[in-house]
Amino acid sequence: MRLLLSTLAVLLTTAVSNAQLVCGLSDYQGRHIGCEHGLQGTGIDQFTYVPPPANYQPGAPRDANIVVNYTGFTPEAQAAFQYAVDIWASLLNSPVTIVVNATFESLGGNTLGFAGADGIFRNFPGAIEPNTFYPQALANKLRGSDNDITSPDIFCSFNSDFNWYYGTDGNTPGGQYDFATVVLHELCHGLGFFGSANVDNGNGFIGFLGDPVIYDIFVETGAGTAITALPNGTSTLGNALTGNDLFWNGPEGVAGNNNTQPRMYAPSTWAGGSSYSHLNEGTYSSGSINALMTPFLGTAEAIHDPGPIVQGIFTDIGWTLGGCSILSVTPGTQTTCNPATNTYNQQLIIEYELEPQPSLLVVNGSLYTVTGSPQTISLNGLPSDGQPVDVTVSFNAEPSCTFTVENLFTAPEACCSNVRITSVDTDSRQVTLTNFGSCAAEVSNLQVCSDFFCATVGSTLPVNGTPNIAAGNSYTFQWNTWSPDPSGTDLALYVASPNYTNPDDMIDFVQWGSAGNGREPVADAKGIWTAGNFVTGISPYTYIGDGVQTGVAFWEGTIPPCNIDQVVPVSQLACDPATNHYAQTLSISYTSPPAGGDLIVNGQSFPIEGSPQLIALAELDSDGNPVDVNLSFSADPGCSNTFSAVFTAPALCFCPTDLNQSGFTDIADLLLFLADFGCIGSCLADFNNDGETSSGDLLDFLSSFDAPCP
Repeated sequence: MRLLLSTLAVLLTTAVSNAQLVCGLSDYQGRHIGCEHGLQGTGIDQFTYVPPPANYQPGAPRDANIVVNYTGFTPEAQAAFQYAVDIWASLLNSPVTIVVNATFESLGGNTLGFAGADGIFRNFPGAIEPNTFYPQALANKLRGSDNDITSPDIFCSFNSDFNWYYGTDGNTPGGQYDFATVVLHELCHGLGFFGSANVDNGNGFIGFLGDPVIYDIFVETGAGTAITALPNGTSTLGNALTGNDLFWNGPEGVAGNNNTQPRMYAPSTWAGGSSYSHLNEGTYSSGSINALMTPFLGTAEAIHDPGPIVQGIFTDIGWTLGGCSILSVTPGTQTTCNPATNTYNQQLIIEYELEPQPSLLVVNGSLYTVTGSPQTISLNGLPSDGQPVDVTVSFNAEPSCTFTVENLFTAPEACCSNVRITSVDTDSRQVTLTNFGSCAAEVSNLQVCSDFFCATVGSTLPVNGTPNIAAGNSYTFQWNTWSPDPSGTDLALYVASPNYTNPDDMIDFVQWGSAGNGREPVADAKGIWTAGNFVTGISPYTYIGDGVQTGVAFWEGTIPPCNIDQVVPVSQLACDPATNHYAQTLSISYTSPPAGGDLIVNGQSFPIEGSPQLIALAELDSDGNPVDVNLSFSADPGCSNTFSAVFTAPALCFCPTDLNQSGFTDIADLLLFLADFGCIGSCLADFNNDGETSSGDLLDFLSSFDAPCP
């Protein structure tokens, strides 16, 4: 039966803190009626970030549909809220739409927000435990239909006056609370992370109308006594609820904590909305993967993963998480190496459940029709290299449903030829193939592909050798129609087959200049190349292995010549009136600098630190003119460059004739000049810098007499 909203009216107005149906969020020491403390904001910057679950993919199909009715949200707040919703939707599995009513409004005071289940139900069709209340969203999931179509499943409200960070990158600035974290936390309460415990005058209470909430039945003391087994309304139960000695005993929650019972928050002073319905803060502090459902949240603290403990607890109370699951991948029959292609075929037996419909099975990049578990598929045309093979299986309609087994089986040893790419010259558009095998290899019907452009080796022009490469020999061909991207691209080699671009047929791969080129994912899945790696330097690129090794470690590019590429002004210090000098900071970019020596910039020397390098030119004369920048390396003077008018000097900021620095050249300065007249050496009034104070300096003085300084 359902505990109807009309029946809940009293609970929601007078005993909500006892029921913990509503959990509020507030700055430290703040309160919200019906929840007391709830999730407390400490105001202390943590600068920690727990990213979303590893298999979270925005926009991927979901096994739970969560619909939010937004009221008053700004676009930024709604986007962050929806991001948190999508994380939960990626984890849960429910045939019934979960409806959330959310408002964004001024709540006043220190309240950040609050949320709760809109109703609780017991003894409905599909309920796992009798005489036990379930939150509305979970009750609907277990029943397979909505227990009450007239109301939402979760309600929540957040304070629009607060200083929120609405980004979803986890880079929360100091002094701000991460909105997505708070929403993720509150939705967790609304979905079922709450119990019915309360302490009043030292006496403990459990349950509504005599029955517990499903959460309650999995909490026990450190001695192993179930919290529901203690006498209700007694100090014995009250002491247990405030004894800092409560643990979760559900098997999945324990498994999520590395087979150790998760510790619950049970401080010596009961805090309604915080005690009992959170994980222990001291055990799962800021930065922990399990920190989301602790009662405290710092500023600059982002937690975008409910964590393995919460996921285990949700499984214990009845949620199905993850939906689709690939249970096992077992190797089947393996063919021997085919000498004509140096390849073999491998059967795999794959078991799965709750597969998305419609969908295709993806095995190491190849697509297969889903026929039902257990399913046998065949990987064809695999290279015979004697190496262990990793296998990754997923569904294209739900990439997060994935399963990877390292070293599942071992390829047979090479049985004859072993053709590899050994040199790539993008400037001349020439490619060299080498046969590292023990017998001749016919390569005229192999295919080379760069990004998404392909050609058969037989359609290219031979430069040396013949398409029939003897063991240990090489063949270089001219690929005139190839236009490689100068910023970086790839080159893949495929064996002859009806479909040259079948991932199973790739036998070699190299990429340079950048990562993520056209066929990198295929090469990565086959273990030929590791995603994200690329050969540096400039063309030509050369393979330095012995034909067995693959990957970037066995390729090298040509070191480019030394060059000073760019100078960019960064900042300028103002003219110093005492010296008429200023300083200029520059960013200098260069390639292949010498190993030793200094970088010389307009005659000033700086240690070589790496490009781009920041340097500061000091004691420059303020004259208001454009400044050219001359650069070179002391250890390689030929590696130099000049850039015209890179920046402009500030205007003159002092008068040399204002000897007393009064801001005006007047009679007082004349007296000082006359006192210095005839000086030889370091002279106060040597305006023309000729080493003495003489008639030439007098002319300079008279030209500025009775004039204000700049």
